[in-house]
Amino acid sequence: MTEFLQKAPHLWTAVETVAALKDRRIGALELLDHSLERRARLDGEVNSVVEIRADAAREAARAADAAATRSPLAGLPMTIKETYEVKDFHTTAGMPELKDHVSAEDAEAVSRLRNAGAVIWGKTNVPVAASDHQSYNPLHGVCRNPWDTSRTVGGSSGGAAAALVAGFTALELGSDIGGSIRIPSHFCRVWGHKPTFEIIPGTGQVPPLNALATSPLSVSGPMGRSGADLELGLDLLAGGAPDSGWVLNLPKARHETLSDYRVAVWTGGNPVDPAYAEAIEAYAAVLAGQGVQVTYLDKTPAPLIGNDDLYIALLFATIGSGVPEAELDAYAAAAAQHPKGSLPDRVARATRSSFAEVAEMVERQAKLRHAWNAWFNDFDILLCPVSMTVAFPHQTEDGHGPVPQMSRVLDVGGETRPYMENLYWPGIATLGHLPATVRPLPDPVRGLPAGVQAIGAEYADRTTIRFTALCDAVFGGFVPPPGFA
Repeated sequence: MTEFLQKAPHLWTAVETVAALKDRRIGALELLDHSLERRARLDGEVNSVVEIRADAAREAARAADAAATRSPLAGLPMTIKETYEVKDFHTTAGMPELKDHVSAEDAEAVSRLRNAGAVIWGKTNVPVAASDHQSYNPLHGVCRNPWDTSRTVGGSSGGAAAALVAGFTALELGSDIGGSIRIPSHFCRVWGHKPTFEIIPGTGQVPPLNALATSPLSVSGPMGRSGADLELGLDLLAGGAPDSGWVLNLPKARHETLSDYRVAVWTGGNPVDPAYAEAIEAYAAVLAGQGVQVTYLDKTPAPLIGNDDLYIALLFATIGSGVPEAELDAYAAAAAQHPKGSLPDRVARATRSSFAEVAEMVERQAKLRHAWNAWFNDFDILLCPVSMTVAFPHQTEDGHGPVPQMSRVLDVGGETRPYMENLYWPGIATLGHLPATVRPLPDPVRGLPAGVQAIGAEYADRTTIRFTALCDAVFGGFVPPPGFA
C-alpha cells in the first residue's frame, strides 16, 4: 500500500484521491460520505460550506462507482465557490436580492469538472458580490479561518480555501480579479493558481446574473492541496469555450528540474510586513541552496513602475461599470472623507471612468504586457508576497462591499496601512494578465500560515505550476490545522 493510503482520506491531495478512486481502493460514495460527515462535525464555527445537495451527490457517486471505466476525476467529491452557477443550487454571491435564484445549468468551468467525473455536493462561502478579502454576507454569515477563527479566510474564494484546508474537499474552483484565489490560499495554507487571462472560460458567474461578456481582468482557476493538484485542475479547465473556434496550446514548463529555474525575488515597493518579507527571502535562500538561480532585486522591475495606479484605475472602472448610480454616489461620499489623491479618492474617481479613459487604460495595459514579455526573457519566475500581511482579524461590522473598505485599515508589521492597499501585490499579475501560483511557506509568519506567489510570463502557466510542484518536493506538502487532522 502506498504511503498516502496510510493517511486519512481527508489528508489526501486531489491527485492522490483520484488515484485511489481509479484503483477502486476507495469508493466515490464512501469518500463522499466521509466528506459530508466531516463537514457536519467540523464546519459549524468555520462556516465554509453554505449549501449541500447530498441526495443528488450520492446518486452521482453511486453512478461513478458503478461505471466500467474511470473518468479523469473518477467520482471525486467537490465543493464549488458559491458565485458559480451550479445546476439546482442557489447562486447568489451572498446578495439578498438573489436569495431565491436557483441555477438552471452549470457554468462552463463547472460543466468541465462534472463531465470529468466530479461529484459536486456543496457550495462555499463568499463575500457579497465577491468583492472583499474577507468572506461574509447577509445570507450565509461569516466564514472563519480554521487556523484561527478570529481571523479572515480571505476572499473572495474564502470558503473554498477553508473547505480545502479543513478536509471537506480536495479540489476547488475559484475566481480571481483582486487576489481572490491567491489571498485565501495564502491565508489558509493551501495551493491556488490564477491563470493567464481567458484561458479558462469565466462565463456563468454571479454577479452579474446571466452575463455573456466576461470581465477584462477576472479569471477562473483551480485550488488544491499540492502543485500537482493545480496541474490536474488546469488540464481539465483550460481551453476555448464550446464552438469558440480556437484551441489552446499552452507551452510546456520551461524546466523540469528545480535547479534550472531563474528566480527573481521582489519584496519591495508595495507595503509588506517585514516578517513576511523575511520569510520569503529565507524561502528563496533555501531554493538557492538547491541550485536555483536566485536574484534578489534591489530596484523595482521596470514593468511594475506605475502598475499600482493603473491597476486600481482599471479595476474600479470595471467594478463601477456594473453598479447603480446610488452606489457610485456612495463611493464619492466615502472618498470625500479622505484627501484628494488618496487611494479612496482614486478609487471613487475610477468608478466613473469614461469609455475614452478606459480605452487609454487598456492601451497602457497592453504596453505593460509587452514589457513583461521582454522581462521574462531573463527570468522564469518572479517570487513575491501575495498580500501585505497574514490573515487579519475580522472587520465585518461596517457593511459589505468596497465602499466600507475605503475607510478600513490594516496592521502591517506594526504600521497602519489602508485596507485597499492589500490589492497591490495581487494586482501585479492581474493587470499583466500573468499566471501566478501560490503555495505555502514552510513555517508560520507571526504564528499564522503564509504563502508565496510565483508569477510567470503570459501563457507560462505550466511553468509556474511546475515550479511550485518541484518546490513541494523540497518544502513538504499539505498540513491541516490543529483539530482538523
